[in-house]
Amino acid sequence: MLSIKRLALCGCLFALASVAGCASTPPAQSARVDAVTPLDQYRIKTHDAPDQLGLTVHAGGLSAAQHDALAEFAERWRSTGGALVTLQVPSDAPDPDAARSYVLAAESTLAVLGVPYDHVRTVTYVQGPAPKPLVLASFDTVVADAPDCNGVGWENLSATKNNTVYKRFGCTLVANLAAQIADPRDLRGQTALAPGDNSRRMKVIDNYRNGKVTASEKDTQASGAVSQSVGSQ
Repeated sequence: MLSIKRLALCGCLFALASVAGCASTPPAQSARVDAVTPLDQYRIKTHDAPDQLGLTVHAGGLSAAQHDALAEFAERWRSTGGALVTLQVPSDAPDPDAARSYVLAAESTLAVLGVPYDHVRTVTYVQGPAPKPLVLASFDTVVADAPDCNGVGWENLSATKNNTVYKRFGCTLVANLAAQIADPRDLRGQTALAPGDNSRRMKVIDNYRNGKVTASEKDTQASGAVSQSVGSQ
C-alpha cells in the first residue's frame, strides 16, 4: 500500500514538473519587422526635363516684359549648373528675316545677362499653323518628383502588434522635402564646389609680411556706444 502511494506521489511530482517545464518555455516569437524611416518607405525620384520659355516674335524686337522673362530664365540657368541653352526658331515663320533678327536680339540679351555665346545654340523647328511665330528658349534641368500621398489610404494606426509602420508614414514629409529642394541635382550625388575667394586672405598675408595691421579697419558707424541724453537746462 505504501509503495502505491509513493508511486502516485512520484507520478504527481513528474506531472507538475512537466507542466512547470512547459510554462518556462517561451512562446514562439512572431516575425518582427523593424520600423523604417520616412526616407526608407518613400523616396524622392528625379527626372530630366527642359526649362522652357516661349517668346512671341515682335517686329520691334524684345519687349520689356520679355527682357524680364529672359533675366529670370538666365538666373535659373545659373542656379542649375549652366547647361547648354537652345534657341528654337520656327522655320515656317511668315517673316523669316524678322524671326532671325529676333533670335539674334535674344542671344545678345542672354550674353549681357551672363549666358556666354558658346553656351547657346540656335536650331529650327516646324511650328505649324499659329497666330504668331514663337521662339523657344530652353535648357535641360533636373526635377524632383514628390510621392503622391493622396493615393495612399489610411489604416488602423493602433494595430501595432507586428511592429510595422502604417502605409502613409513619412509620405507628407518626403513630399514637402521634394518641394523645398533648391537644386534637385544634389539628390543624384555630390556636386562640385565653386572655388573659394581668397582675396581677403591674401590681403591679410600681405599686411603681415609688410608689418601692417592685419585686422579690419574699425567702422565708426558700427559703434556700440550708447548715446548720452542731454539733461534739461
